[in-house]
Amino acid sequence: MQFAPVAQAAGAIKTCVAASGKAQRCDIKQSIMGAGDFVTRLLFAPMKADAQDPLVYRQSSTWQESAHIQFTYADGVKRSLEYTSANAAKYLTIGAIFEFPVPWRQAALTGISIKTHGASNLRGVVLGPQLLTRSQSFALKIKLVAMYAGFAGLALALIVYNFSLWSAMRNGFQLLYCAMVAGMVLYTISASGQLMVIFPEMANNDRLRINYVLLALVGVTALNFIRFFFEPQVFGKRLIFACRAFAVSAFVSSLMVAVFAPLHHRLLDQLYYIAMTVMLSMVVPILISAWRNKSRYFWMFVLAWSAPIISSTLRAANGFNLIGYNFLLDNANLIAMGIEALFSSMMVTVRLRELSHERDDAVAGEQVARRMAATDPLTGLLNRRAFLDLAIGRRVKQRLMLIDIDNFKQVNDRFGHDIGDEVLSAVADAIQACRPAGSLAVRLGGEEFALLIPLSAGNDCTPEGVLDAVRCKVIPGGGKVTISMGISDGAIGTDEDWKRLYRMADAALYRAKSDGRDRACRSTDFRAAA
Repeated sequence: MQFAPVAQAAGAIKTCVAASGKAQRCDIKQSIMGAGDFVTRLLFAPMKADAQDPLVYRQSSTWQESAHIQFTYADGVKRSLEYTSANAAKYLTIGAIFEFPVPWRQAALTGISIKTHGASNLRGVVLGPQLLTRSQSFALKIKLVAMYAGFAGLALALIVYNFSLWSAMRNGFQLLYCAMVAGMVLYTISASGQLMVIFPEMANNDRLRINYVLLALVGVTALNFIRFFFEPQVFGKRLIFACRAFAVSAFVSSLMVAVFAPLHHRLLDQLYYIAMTVMLSMVVPILISAWRNKSRYFWMFVLAWSAPIISSTLRAANGFNLIGYNFLLDNANLIAMGIEALFSSMMVTVRLRELSHERDDAVAGEQVARRMAATDPLTGLLNRRAFLDLAIGRRVKQRLMLIDIDNFKQVNDRFGHDIGDEVLSAVADAIQACRPAGSLAVRLGGEEFALLIPLSAGNDCTPEGVLDAVRCKVIPGGGKVTISMGISDGAIGTDEDWKRLYRMADAALYRAKSDGRDRACRSTDFRAAA
């Protein structure tokens, strides 16, 4: 007798299925037989393995209440094992694959018969049957562990990276991206069967219920991330309403499957895939709107999200039984999200850079607006309101220099207001050049200016220095300009303190003008009215 190679995949095994009380049918689309109890015969060439490396039988996890597996050998001996959804954890391995040890015998394995009770048969009773040696199975599981671990590490890095950026920048789409990746991680833990490693008492059918809900949550968070990633003009009111409505319908349909299955399981499953497909189809109007609105992120999105969209479309086709089961297809979302994560990290970086530029421009604009609101537009000095806001409350003794341009009306009358404006600017420049750090320079109005200097600032800015700086300024036509100055010292803790200090400096200024202009007068040089 010739024996088959020690490894046989689904393509090398012929699957014959018989519903309860019905004739057996081989290599047909099993899902057309509906839900119920089934007997499945796996036909393959006789296989024999070494006692040190026995065979294992593998098949994909599906919704079923229990199963009885019988192994038949060339010598006529039969061995069997049973499992239920409740105790399936001991046979479920990574990838959500049932792996059953084939009892070793000297004689070759010639057949496997599986009696399945309570199968929903949504996409098949027995999917992806394989016969491998234990060492081959171990090597395959190592590859799967590496794939899942790689995705988990990438996902963790993306969550930490985006959450850290959100903590600093508070961009909402970063939190949504974290939620989407976290949802994908949770779905992967459940869909890979590792949830039952964490909770070994969990029934396999309950894990499948959780799969529905988690996959819907991934879709909902992904749709919301897309909505907030694009510019606001991409999403009109109708598009926002449609996104919300279809997201809610997808999540509700997943809850219905989770709560009511296996009651009307096929109907609820189809409603679920319809809702998920409709939600997925929202990508089309979103992309059309992004294109029409000339979104800067259109091509970045297409590059990053093509793989997840294609994989989700293939999963939907499988959900409608348009294409058959395939292990890679079953894990397509994982692979696609890994690709998406790499591209999206670049996409998010570009988006954040542009948001940072926008924020910097806004801050700069706000600073300019504040500066314009606080300054005199002609001279660049503080205006009266901004000056008083900064001055009142200074309880440390200050020196107020009240400055008035001599004969300014004659300048305006003789040379015109344009020259008058140049004189005002020239005097302001001279005052700015003289004032020390911590002082305030202000145009109080008309030709009146003021310098407020903390006395602790020293004597670098003297009245004589200000007078000389103005005298050095040359106005158009070669003329000169002079100023008169009144000086008073005191704290400005309150508005009343300011009024008193100003009144004393104003009286000193009047005295300087009376004494001949182009000079400074201190309030202490005479008895000013208090």
